[in-house]
Amino acid sequence: MRLHRLRLVAFGSFPGTEEVDFDALGEAGLFLIHGPTGAGKTTVLDAVCYALYGRVPGQRESARSLRCDHAPPDRGPSVTLELTIRGRRLRITRSPSWMRPKLRGSGLVEEKAKARIEELSEPGGQWIVRSTRSDEAGDFVNTLTGMTAAQFCQVAMLPQGEFAKFLRAGGEERRELLERLFSVRVFGDVERWLADHRTRTWREAQERGQRVESVLDRMRGAAGDDLSLPGDADDPAAWAGEVLGLARGALADAVAARGASQEALLAARARLEEGRALADRQRRHAAALARRQELDAAADERSDLEAMLDEAARADRVAPLIRQAAQRAEAAAKARRVAADAVLRALPGRGLGRHGDSGVERPDTERPDPEQIDTERIDLGRVDGRINTERIDTERPDPERLAVLERERRDEVARVRQILPEEARLRQVRTEHADAERGLAELTEEEAELTRRLAALPAERLDAEERLARSRTAAASLPGLTAARDAALRLWEVTGQAELLDAELARLAEDEARALAARAELPELLAGAEERLRGLRDMAARVPALEAAAHMAQERLDAARSRDTFTADLEQAEHDRRAAVDLAQEHRDRLQEVRQARIDGMAAELAAGLVAGAPCAVCGATEHPRPAAPAGRAATADDELAAQEAFEAAQRAREEAEASVAALSSRLGDAAARAAGLSQEDASAALADAREELARLRAAETAVAAGEAEAGRLAVELESARERAAELTGLLTETRTRREALLAEGRRLAAGLEGDLATAEADLEHARSLAAAEEELTARAARLAAELEDLGARAARTGAALAEARAHRDALEADQRRLAEVIDAARGEDPSLAARLDRLGEEADLLREAAEAATSAAAADRESETALAEAARAAGGEGFASVEHAAAAVRTPEDREAMSERLGHLDAERATVEGLIADPELVAAAAEPAADLPELETGHERVERDHTARTSARDRAKGRLDQLTGLAGELDAALRAYRPAEERHRLARRLAELATGTSGDNRWHMRLSAYVLGERLRQVVDAANERLDRMSSGRYLLRHDLNRSAGDRGRSGGGLGLRVLDAWTGVERDPATLSGGESFITSLALALGLADVVTAEAGGAEIGSLFVDEGFGTLDDETLDDVLDILDGLREGGRAVGVVSHVAELRVRIPAQLRVVKGRSGSTLSHR
Repeated sequence: MRLHRLRLVAFGSFPGTEEVDFDALGEAGLFLIHGPTGAGKTTVLDAVCYALYGRVPGQRESARSLRCDHAPPDRGPSVTLELTIRGRRLRITRSPSWMRPKLRGSGLVEEKAKARIEELSEPGGQWIVRSTRSDEAGDFVNTLTGMTAAQFCQVAMLPQGEFAKFLRAGGEERRELLERLFSVRVFGDVERWLADHRTRTWREAQERGQRVESVLDRMRGAAGDDLSLPGDADDPAAWAGEVLGLARGALADAVAARGASQEALLAARARLEEGRALADRQRRHAAALARRQELDAAADERSDLEAMLDEAARADRVAPLIRQAAQRAEAAAKARRVAADAVLRALPGRGLGRHGDSGVERPDTERPDPEQIDTERIDLGRVDGRINTERIDTERPDPERLAVLERERRDEVARVRQILPEEARLRQVRTEHADAERGLAELTEEEAELTRRLAALPAERLDAEERLARSRTAAASLPGLTAARDAALRLWEVTGQAELLDAELARLAEDEARALAARAELPELLAGAEERLRGLRDMAARVPALEAAAHMAQERLDAARSRDTFTADLEQAEHDRRAAVDLAQEHRDRLQEVRQARIDGMAAELAAGLVAGAPCAVCGATEHPRPAAPAGRAATADDELAAQEAFEAAQRAREEAEASVAALSSRLGDAAARAAGLSQEDASAALADAREELARLRAAETAVAAGEAEAGRLAVELESARERAAELTGLLTETRTRREALLAEGRRLAAGLEGDLATAEADLEHARSLAAAEEELTARAARLAAELEDLGARAARTGAALAEARAHRDALEADQRRLAEVIDAARGEDPSLAARLDRLGEEADLLREAAEAATSAAAADRESETALAEAARAAGGEGFASVEHAAAAVRTPEDREAMSERLGHLDAERATVEGLIADPELVAAAAEPAADLPELETGHERVERDHTARTSARDRAKGRLDQLTGLAGELDAALRAYRPAEERHRLARRLAELATGTSGDNRWHMRLSAYVLGERLRQVVDAANERLDRMSSGRYLLRHDLNRSAGDRGRSGGGLGLRVLDAWTGVERDPATLSGGESFITSLALALGLADVVTAEAGGAEIGSLFVDEGFGTLDDETLDDVLDILDGLREGGRAVGVVSHVAELRVRIPAQLRVVKGRSGSTLSHR
């Protein structure tokens, strides 16, 4: 990159237009920029940086305005830089934002910053615009140079003040500068990722450690207070083994105690059962005696049941005929009701049909109930207006008479249908008559108008001919006005053109005002669009982070749902576990009962084999006073085996239920940890908020392109507005010139016609009016003659048509009267023939329905009478007095079955009672004394409570052991999960501390990014020593120090230290101990070395122009010569080096100079 020319306008310290020719200054390779303090030497460098990157170096960037305060109010600041980058000749023009006066009114308006990049197509060719947008211009320059603004300022500007601070700074301050120049973002990302990974693994280890502690707490709770738990040990697995051993010992003690209590319970149960059996036999014998007495008293009930069953059997044979007679009677009644209703609907004389006299359907609520009419007589309906006085019985209507009435109405319908076409013809005739009346009225009115017009036309024609003759006479008397008329017409034409130009000037002024307003308004709109675009880009940049947040919210919602599901499943599993424990206990008790029953059964089996006088196989006694008797069905070995298998199956189900509870508890803990304590509603709300915000940001991301298009459009519109304003200003000037020329010609014509213009103009105007009148009158006379001839012909035609129309109207009136008489006679009292047809047809249909219903009712009555007679004969044959008695004797199958069952029950109960009374065992028991059951039961309950308590203690011990066994399994699983997580955390913590420089293993306490920057600093030191050795005459060298600097207080500040090796003393010195001149040459060497490394690192364009800013006043003559030799050596390869200084000695040593002159009204530039 090489600078050629710089142009400044109202920028910084320079109020006017200043130009710098870097090609001329750089011919010698080394040039000086000098001037008094505050004159604006650094402003030249600021202008170069601003032209390239749109910003100025250092703290000057924070200034609110870059415009010179000495510049006129309407002069805008701008910088134009011509340079060559990678062989491309560019011209970059930038203008910072500034406040300019408003074009109209008072006050200021902001003019937004602008940028423009042009490229020379070829030497001597044209400049081609590459960009007109500030952001695009910055990207364009960054791409070509390969450096950011910060890198360029460090590489090409070499600010000595900053490098002096860099030389003496601590590690963190050096780190800030180096991070601006060298990209270590990836290494910083690695540091942050390792730190985040350390946090994640710590959380994972904490969660799994808490799970281990939770299981241990649950084991302590499950062990209870009656176990002497060992103290907490470092090894949870060993501690759990000790607890399980204690639980097993407690279970063994509980099993032994229960065995002793079970033997005592079996003995007490045997005594109680024997007493209960004796009491039961005595009770059964006494109950049998009492029941026999009750059965003797119930003999009459048995006789009544037998009699009712006999009557029911006889009545069943008559019942079908009775049901048939009832059905026929009901059908006959229904048929009579239908017939009566049909007759009532068919007789309109009562107004009860579907149409009465008015033809309107009436609601069913007006119809009387046929059951309440009895033998009422009503009139028949009207036919053709005549009243038939014959009456019909609605209870027993005559079908034949109804059929006759139907036929009468059918005949009337046929007659009316023959007349229907005449009704249509009448409607047509009425329509034609109305049309004829309208046509006749129109012809009459037209005849009157023609008559009036024919009377007036001759007079109008004569008047027009007389006026035409007078006009021709007057026009012939004005022959000398042509010249005056032509001059006046020209004046009139000039005046009209001037008026048009006035209107055009007004329009152009309005257009100019609008263009100027747009030119003033569009910069603000453009700035607003660019501001919105920056906001959209900022929002779009947040999309990845919010996508991650939405993903996390989704995971938490899924975890919350899983947690709630596992909670419900765990409750169900706990319920199932309790049910399984209860079922296992029941099967355990059942197994004990079966075993006890088998033992009891074995005594009965042995007693059955005893023989009087023979020794007992168990005790050897020959007397057997009370042998054991069997108590119901004795249990067998198969029963015991089945009970054992059922108990084992229940025990397995119990163990599976407890394992399910443990697994669900573990899953619930995992889900709860991942849900982070959020409910489903909160997690769902968080997810919805994240998605809503993400949708908003994605919409902003999508809107970026539209925003860019809008900003580009506004920029183009602004440029167009400026061009349009300039164009309108030129048009206004041209139009004003043309208007002045026309006004001058008009004044000249007016002066020539001033004498006789008034008289000539009046005569000319009169001649014009006469000529126009002549043409009009000639045409009017011809038109009136033609109209008179046409009106005569039209009047003759209208008269003939009027006579014909009157004759046609009279014929239609006669035809209309004839058709109306015929139709009125056929319609009768109905509103129309169609209404009469509808009424008669409906009445005929109703009469037909009534006749059919009457016929059906008569047939139903006959069938009902026949069925009733057959039922009476059958009832008498079965011995019943009447049909009603037979119907009353009928019993339902359920009643007969109940009676039969009652008889059988009485007989069976009598046999059972007699058997019990005769049972020898019951008879013998009745003779024995009663047993003391309360005493036996009290003893049994006392022993049973003791056995129950010991059984419960055994079960609790077993349940505790089972629960502890399950928890020990959970503990083992939790430990297997915890130990790898803890190991991962230790590894992640070690790596994170190593990368951040806080680990004891990191000898130099260097962060990873500092290590990378340290390597870059070492390269800078190596490049700097090449020049420092020469500038210090071999005395000083820089050394990269890995230890922390004195000012670094953090644990990870190592790797970026600098030391100065003094070859004369052999002692390393802190850079802060260097003198001013020594600091200058050292920092200059450091700056030059940094420029070399940054250029090589960035891979950008070669820097062909360098600037060294200030610091030379601290050097002695010999050192100054060495420094200048070093700077002069930088010219190799055609490089130009500019030295910025106010030191007077340099003006002698460097002939090529750019002088900055300071004045009260601002600074100026001059070349030497």
